[in-house]
Amino acid sequence: MYGSGDFTTTQTSTTYTGASSSSVTVTDTWNFSTSELTGRYYIGNSFNIPFGVAMYNIHKDDFKYQDLDTTSSTYREITYWDLDYKITQLNLGIGNEWTYDWGGYLGIDWFQGGAKLSDKVSVKHKSGTISDASKKGAEKESTDISGFAGALIFTFGFGF
Repeated sequence: MYGSGDFTTTQTSTTYTGASSSSVTVTDTWNFSTSELTGRYYIGNSFNIPFGVAMYNIHKDDFKYQDLDTTSSTYREITYWDLDYKITQLNLGIGNEWTYDWGGYLGIDWFQGGAKLSDKVSVKHKSGTISDASKKGAEKESTDISGFAGALIFTFGFGF
């Protein structure tokens, strides 16, 4: 199975100074793609155990990192990075499937969890001053993503 898509987040911060205020809105877009090899082990009746191995690729352009100078409590120049993060994950769950005489199909995965088998992060400097703190900040941003999981996944279809 293969899939891809974008995940966009928007965050607005408002600063109030006396009677006036100013707002800043930041939008981040993460690009996701996945390749999976999956299967199901049927226990009996309609119960089954979905399992598989998935490889997720996550990319983010223009990650911004700004160093804090601890001696003067001021921020330094912003450094921009491109982030690439690859995860290999083992998936395991529990579900039910029913097929009907008229060709209908209904499946429910009650829960499916994932555990990271391996991950790799790579960051590419785009602009700004490189520092150990900015590179570690960029690497940490992408590794904050844990294993993917799901609950109540419904599947409808027809088979002939």
